[in-house]
Amino acid sequence: MPRFIQYWLLPLLQTFISNVALAYLVNRLQPSGNNNQTFLLMAVCIVAIIIINFWQSQSQQSQQNSVPANQNGMIGFLPLLGGVTLYSISSYLPTEYRQTVSYISLFLFAVGTVLPVGVLLPRKWHRRLIWTIPGAGLFITLYCLITSPIAAVPWSLLTAILVILAFLSSFIYGVINRVLESIKQWLEQMEPLVADLIVSKLWESTSPFQREYYQSLIYTSRDYQTQGLDKDRILKLQEVFVPLKIVTKEASLAGSRIIPQKKREENNPREKQIWDFLAAIGNGEPTFRRMAVLGAPGTGKTTLLRYLTLTYATKQQRKRHPKAPKLIPVLLYLKDVYQRIVNRQLSLAELISEQVKQQRKIQPLNPPPNWFAEKLRQNKCLVMLDGLDEVADEHQRRMVTRWVDEQMQAYPDTAFILTSRPFGYKSAQLQQEVTVLEVQPFSLKQIQQFIHNWYLETEVMSRAGEEDLGVQEEAKKQADDLIKRIKNSKPLADMAVNPLLLTMIATVHRRGSALPGKRVELYKEICQVLLERRLRAKNIGDALTATQKQSVLQVLALVLIQQKTRDFKLFEGISIIKNELETVAGSRVKPEDFLKQIRDVSGLLVEKELGVYEFAHLSFQEYLAAVQVKESNQENVLIKNINNSWWAETIRLYAAQSNATNIIYAILDIPSPSVEAMALAYDCLQEGLSVNPDVREELEQTLDADLESR
Repeated sequence: MPRFIQYWLLPLLQTFISNVALAYLVNRLQPSGNNNQTFLLMAVCIVAIIIINFWQSQSQQSQQNSVPANQNGMIGFLPLLGGVTLYSISSYLPTEYRQTVSYISLFLFAVGTVLPVGVLLPRKWHRRLIWTIPGAGLFITLYCLITSPIAAVPWSLLTAILVILAFLSSFIYGVINRVLESIKQWLEQMEPLVADLIVSKLWESTSPFQREYYQSLIYTSRDYQTQGLDKDRILKLQEVFVPLKIVTKEASLAGSRIIPQKKREENNPREKQIWDFLAAIGNGEPTFRRMAVLGAPGTGKTTLLRYLTLTYATKQQRKRHPKAPKLIPVLLYLKDVYQRIVNRQLSLAELISEQVKQQRKIQPLNPPPNWFAEKLRQNKCLVMLDGLDEVADEHQRRMVTRWVDEQMQAYPDTAFILTSRPFGYKSAQLQQEVTVLEVQPFSLKQIQQFIHNWYLETEVMSRAGEEDLGVQEEAKKQADDLIKRIKNSKPLADMAVNPLLLTMIATVHRRGSALPGKRVELYKEICQVLLERRLRAKNIGDALTATQKQSVLQVLALVLIQQKTRDFKLFEGISIIKNELETVAGSRVKPEDFLKQIRDVSGLLVEKELGVYEFAHLSFQEYLAAVQVKESNQENVLIKNINNSWWAETIRLYAAQSNATNIIYAILDIPSPSVEAMALAYDCLQEGLSVNPDVREELEQTLDADLESR
């Protein structure tokens, strides 16, 4: 159909028909009118409009919507139909209502006459044309005042309402559109949640075991656990957790530094959350069904899996990502099950069932026969295998990865996530096609979010769950103070990108230590946790205690400081620690194995390149060197190097553990000491322990006067 006919001639024809009907209706409003003739004309008009409208719609379909659909016919048809309906029943109404109903039908016919023309006009005329409706109401009101003053009262009220609506037409139209759009978006968001709720309720009614299993998972994964830290309070994982950022990466390129050398790129488009990869599984992308998540010590790999387990157990996955697949979480700690894998070669379903039965000592769970085997076959499970690197023996580790390969092959469409430190995965890589992901260090925004979450939850738990405005204010005050200190201290800022170290920093800060001034407490805590307490908390045995390991590392650190270097070759490190290691361990531990264990398990040493090692951060080297000076009474070594900037931080850290009076006097005895030396003396005085109050006051006055004169 030509566009001229479709978009001009047909609507104008409809308008002509409705005007003829309107004119006839006005003539027939007299009581003596012939209703039968009116009904016949109205029926003809309606049939004509229906045919025209149908013709338009067919023409639009044939043109495949190449132009916007014209809805003039429908717009004009509805008020005309209402007018016909009211007029047709007016003769059956009581006499006192008959004329009012007739006028209303007249009004509807007027609307049906004006609207089609209005739609044809340019958009700028629409706001003006809306006034024709209250204009028609005003005309009818005036007509009623002449013929029937009583009928004029409701018409005057209706006209006033129409005038107000005409004034607010744009606003009302915009509000209605926004409300409808918001309702549409809300319904779209609620659709999967409601569907999941209905399905989960139906499933729970038929699977009481799954309900008990999920409740057991909630019990075991709801706490925020950082192995090795003091458990003076239990925090809720959901309240503290900050989503980790991860990127796809080649396994050989994954970093193992507990403190990365390079700053993380902000707003990196490659960075995603684990939910993005899981949602890809829900979209049918098989690439992400098998994932290996790698990260340095303390980057939050285990916490991530516990968080996934808790989220799925509480059916909150769609709140994290609207397209997250509905899966049954299964979390296995490889350090707890690897012996059964190596010795008994259990299938995955058998191993899961065994672990589930041992999950609770009170009211143990008893899975129905083949329950997990059936769910695995149906691809309904998310299998999470944590800590490949914690299988210490390399041969056994390879046997575990071989077993994992077999399970992935047996269940090719089941989702698997394996976590490991890079060294553990590189020495025993999976042979199945796996997407390797690397956990990224915290950004400043994540650091701030974690500190605020941690402090608020800590304050709430320390006050028996009370969370009023006062508690929130105190938590924010403490969190803001710590964030400020981290921003102003490069060593703290470097360490804060690691979630484990950041938790230690927050713990030490809350104890009242004025970081970074008393950071020796932080370094002491870190060394204790990394060298022993984390291993003990994970039930991983070790031949040496933290004190024995630290004594060996102290010797290494002091020698490196004396050599004014950070890195050392493996054979050089062996030579430096050999005697001290023999003293504390005899022949039980070889120097090479010791250095590799500190690198791979503790993370205090890193291999910056093949065969070349260094401490994870210079601050650890300086702290351990300062402790060695203190324990071996080598203060003279510090005094000899007062003017050497390489030793400045070691001297400060020594002062924070000792009486620094001798060092301060040594600086004052230097002929014309530099400003840097005087500032170092002042720092030592502020950080030094057990300084006599009278001596402290005298030294402060001397230093203040000297610094002021400069």
